[in-house]
Amino acid sequence: MSFSESQIKIQDINHLGIVAGIIDEMSLVEQINQTHFINK
Repeated sequence: MSFSESQIKIQDINHLGIVAGIIDEMSLVEQINQTHFINK
């Protein structure tokens, strides 16, 4: 997977929410839930 400079967005959030923000942007929780058939 490769990205061009126009596809990359950098934000400075300066706190421990960095990982949470990345997980949210990736929709990682939803992907895991779909993989394990968990419905909310």
